[in-house]
This record gives sequence, structure tokens and C-alpha cells, in this order.
Amino acid sequence: MEEFRTHIFEKSKAKSFKRLLYNIGMFGAIIGIWILFFIGFVVGLTMAVGFTIITISIKLYEDRYMGISAYGDRKEDLLITEEYLEIAGEKIPYAEMKNFVVYIEEYLGMPKDVIGIHHGGNNLIEYEYQGKKMSFNYIIKSRHDYHRLSVLVDGIEKNPKFKSNLRSL
Repeated sequence: MEEFRTHIFEKSKAKSFKRLLYNIGMFGAIIGIWILFFIGFVVGLTMAVGFTIITISIKLYEDRYMGISAYGDRKEDLLITEEYLEIAGEKIPYAEMKNFVVYIEEYLGMPKDVIGIHHGGNNLIEYEYQGKKMSFNYIIKSRHDYHRLSVLVDGIEKNPKFKSNLRSL
């Protein structure tokens, strides 16, 4: 039986705010050095270009090194199989869920449109179980896991036993 093991991800507002300030500071420093160059201080083009390259390199390294922990915390273990979800040791069969949907959005290291990489925690699972609506993010660590999970979720969506339990998008 195919399965995918990962963690539930809980975003932290404090960590996200700290990361936002860090990013603003990094790009503010780049803009500041270029403003000094263009106003006429003897900073020199090589220093401005060199500082820009070093700052962007540090930013990209920090994104990869810090990864998901810069934005929030790993919580319970999550296991996605062909027949059920297992959250912190509790198995929940898809047949007992309603409006079940799995969003596969990003993986750690996936390039962003402008600059930087994704942290891999903006993937979402939503469902109703025993009258309660559940929604949580989970982590995908690599491109290989991203494709593996895509195949697994396609199999779940095509399974005729679960058609009535899935949310139509």
C-alpha cells in the first residue's frame, strides 16, 4: 500500500513577522547601498554590486537553511495512505469523511516567482469528520515527495469508493 509520511505544520505569526522584518532589512540594506552610490558617496560600483550579491546570497542560503522552522513549527505526525489518514496515531478512513480535499501547492526548495524558495508548508488538507470541520497545513520536503504525493492523491480521487466523500473543485 502506497503511503506518504510527513508532519502537520502550524504557522507562527511571531516567526512570520520576524522573517518579514528580516527580509525587509536585507532588501533595505541593498537599496540603501545603491542610494548612497547614486547620491555621490565614494562607495564605488564594485562595492555596491558586491554587497548586493553577498546580501542576496545570504538571503537564499538562510531560506534553504532555516526552511520551515523560520515560519512555524512541526506538530503531529501525518500519514496519508490509499485508504485513510493517520494523524498522531489516529486512523481516519476516507469513507467516514465528507468534503475531503488535499491541496498540493509547494515543496521545500521550490523556486518562487520573484526571488527565494518556498518552505514547503503551504499544503492543505480539509475535511469533515463526525460533524467537525478540520483544516490543517502539512509539509512536503522535496520535489520527489511532491510528485509521489500527487500520484497518491490522484489514486484516492479516482477511487470509486470515495467519490461521494470528496469535495468537487
